[in-house]
Parts: sequence; structure tokens; C-alpha cells
Amino acid sequence: MNNFFDHQLQQQNPRFLSRLIYAQTASMVLVGSIAIITLSGWLIPSVGTILPEDWWLMKQNAALCILISAISIVLIRKNSNILIIRLCGLMVIILSIASLYGHATGQILPFETFLTQDNYAEFSGRMTIHGAVFFCLLGVSFIIAKKNQKHRNNIRDILTLLLIGMVLVIFSGYFFSATSLYGHSTEILVSFQTFFCMCLLTFANLVRGIQGGIFSLFLGFGIASYTARVTLPWTLIGPFAIISTINYFSTAQEIPQEIQIALSATLLSLIFFLIILWLSTRISYLEDDLRKLALTDEMTGLYNHRAFCILGEQSFLESLRNDSVLVLLYFDLDGLKKINDSLGHQIGSEMIVEFADLLKANFRRNETIARVGGDEFVVLSKQKKTDAALDTALKRLADAINAANSKSNKPYKISYSQGKITGRAKDFQSLDDLLTQADALMYENKRKKKLKS
Repeated sequence: MNNFFDHQLQQQNPRFLSRLIYAQTASMVLVGSIAIITLSGWLIPSVGTILPEDWWLMKQNAALCILISAISIVLIRKNSNILIIRLCGLMVIILSIASLYGHATGQILPFETFLTQDNYAEFSGRMTIHGAVFFCLLGVSFIIAKKNQKHRNNIRDILTLLLIGMVLVIFSGYFFSATSLYGHSTEILVSFQTFFCMCLLTFANLVRGIQGGIFSLFLGFGIASYTARVTLPWTLIGPFAIISTINYFSTAQEIPQEIQIALSATLLSLIFFLIILWLSTRISYLEDDLRKLALTDEMTGLYNHRAFCILGEQSFLESLRNDSVLVLLYFDLDGLKKINDSLGHQIGSEMIVEFADLLKANFRRNETIARVGGDEFVVLSKQKKTDAALDTALKRLADAINAANSKSNKPYKISYSQGKITGRAKDFQSLDDLLTQADALMYENKRKKKLKS
């Protein structure tokens, strides 16, 4: 049973998942196309002449890494041979490490010029350290692909988080004109087209783990999933928007740097405070809804058995403290099974709802009215000395039911049996004992009614 509930609670949003998979496939087609066009520019000089300016900033080995990575993600989605996927990951890692080695030693390796010579830069075919590290991490995530072990999924998710971090760093470099965050020189840098491909590859790698691991949070139906999807854009874009706005106005007004930093920190704190405030408010509303669902009978709107036990226990303890009188009325509808069999369950449900409405209309709000079974209802009242008011309410109920039964447009007549127990909490062992005695008295009255008829 627990497994069943776990399965129900962990259900994923199929429509959102299908959209993500479609976006992942479309992204990889776009990334692969950009890489193929760039490689064509390197291999065929005439193609390079018609490409946009600075196309050559995406080096041949970077373009090849992008193409292989796009193919790998598509193969993973199609559940292709794991050896082919790992071989693709290994190729990406080798190309990346070759560039990192070149940066460390200052040498030009054959791996960097194995397709064609790069005449645009001092170091032929060398991608940036940023790009090399990015593709190295991506290649490792391909090597551990298609494994359901929890620790491998955790490694994949950690790698994806590192990729997201690198993308944000490079974006910050472009956004705030910090060249060192995305390149080494005007000839060796993460070009815009390379950065665009890196963003799409990171997104596609995130979608890989959307059905298992920490990123599955974004895919569910629950409160956490909804909250994560709504707040994620604000937490990612908000800081950039705030700082760039402050920088813009600070430059125009010549505001000192320390004041810019103070304003940035203040506004960032404010935006995160507002996000937390919104989250808390939203969760509070949802918790109220869940609490209402957990304590309310869906058909009648009365308290359910769980709510009666909670509120009844409070009243029982209060009676023990104050030595006050408790009155418990137990109602059971007569002939409901016959009505369900002859007229259908819909008519039986209408009778249950009508009786519940009559209970609500004829008893006071401070009395606990609950549906504790299919056709069983209870009313718990706290009295000081006398229960005359409750007797009056019972008479009003009987009169209201007679009036309702006199209507000719209903295929049923409401009839009920009743048990009434009055006493102090100290006279009973527990709330369950009080309920059991009222239930027994109700069934005794029902039996006598049947004998008379």
C-alpha cells in the first residue's frame, strides 16, 4: 500500500515532460546544424567566405565537440548502444584535454589542427580553457550515461550543476563586459555561437536527468515542483537585471563604486526576500487547502471522521478539566441500501447530501457535526447544565425533515434512527467509548423501529 501511495505522489507531468523532450530534440538539431556549418567553413574555404563575420571564433575542435555532444544526447534519448555513447564521450574528453594541455605547455598538438590549419589566431585551433573544461565535464556525463544506479545519477546531476555554473559565469562575462570570464584574447574566446550551443547543450543535459535525480523536482504535479518552475527564472535572471540596471544609472549619475555595491546587495536581498515571501504565502494557501481536504467530507462538506476525532478529543479533554456535560447524537439513515439498489447510488448520494444540509441548518455552529460513515452522522455538543437547546434543535430537525419529505418531486423519503448519550467525560473511558455507546443506542432504536413496522 505504501508503494502505491509513493507511486501516486511521485507522478510526473506527462505534458510538461513531452514538451521538454521536444525542446531537447529541437535544440540538438539546431546545435548540430551550427556545428556542421562551422566545420564546413573550416574544411571548405569558399563556405567560410559566406559565413557571418567572426565565425572562425568557434574553433574546429570546439565545433566537433559540439557536434559529437549533440549526437550523444540524441543517442541517449533513443536508448542506443551504450558503447557508442561512451565512445562519443571519450572523444569529447580527448579533444578537450588536448586543448587544456596546449594551454598548460604552450605547444600546438596535432589534435588541435587535425582537420585544417587555423590562420586566424596565434595558436592554431585552440579553444578556450572555459570551453575545454565545459566539454570535458560534458564528456564525463556521457560516459556514465544510461545507468540507473543512484550514485551515477548523482554524479550526472553534479556535472550538470557545474555546467550550469560555467554557463552563468560566461554569461556574466558577456553581460558585464568582463572578457577574462569568457576568453584569453580577441582570437581565443568563447564566441557567441559557441556560448549559444553551450547553453542548449546544458539544457539538453538537464533534461536527461529530469526523470530521475534532483532535477525531477521540476517535473511533478506537487507544490514543490510548481514552486521550483515559477521561481527558477526569477532567481537566475533577477540578479543580472538588478545589477545591470544599477550600473546603467550609476554610470549616468557618476555614483561611486561602493554605493553601487551597497545598492546591489540591498536590491538582491529584497528580491530574494520577496521570492521567499511569495513562496511562504503560496505554500500557506496550499497547506490550508490540504488541511481542509484532509478534514472535510468531500460529498457533504461536513467534518469527516478524522476531523471528528481531533475536535472530539479536544472537547473530551475540556470536559475532563471543566467537568462540563457532553451530548453526542448519532444518526443513521434508514433504507439507504434499498434506495441505492432500486434508484441508484446517485439518488442515495442526493439523500445523504440533503440530510447533511438539514443537520447544518438546524444545529448551532459551535457544535461539531461530522459524517463518520457512509450514512452515519454525529453531532457533539458541549453543555453547561441542561441540554434543552439540543432538544429544541432535534425537534427543528424532525420538522424540517417532515417538510422536506412532503415535497412530491423527490423519489425518496428521508428517515433516520438516532442515539443520544449525555454525560461528563469522566463517566467514559475515552471518546471512542462515548461514540461506541451512542452507536449502540442508535442501533437499538433502529431495531425497535423495524419491529414496530
